[in-house]
Amino acid sequence: MPAASVLASPPRSFDASGRALPLTREEIDQRAALALQALDSLEGMGDEEEQRETFAHLARAVNEDRLSDRPRFGS
Repeated sequence: MPAASVLASPPRSFDASGRALPLTREEIDQRAALALQALDSLEGMGDEEEQRETFAHLARAVNEDRLSDRPRFGS
């Protein structure tokens, strides 16, 4: 598995009161590029068998203790 590069977080887009601050087109593009880079880095994590096992575990966990009798992920 390749070593993950350390990414710096973009500056916050809200003020101390929680109000949204306007972003420039460059800031929006930078955030989009960072998001895509993060998603691309996930592709190389684990092999197919590990990913199948992880999904099966997560699907079982989501289906447990549901208020509805209908499973979220098949039967």
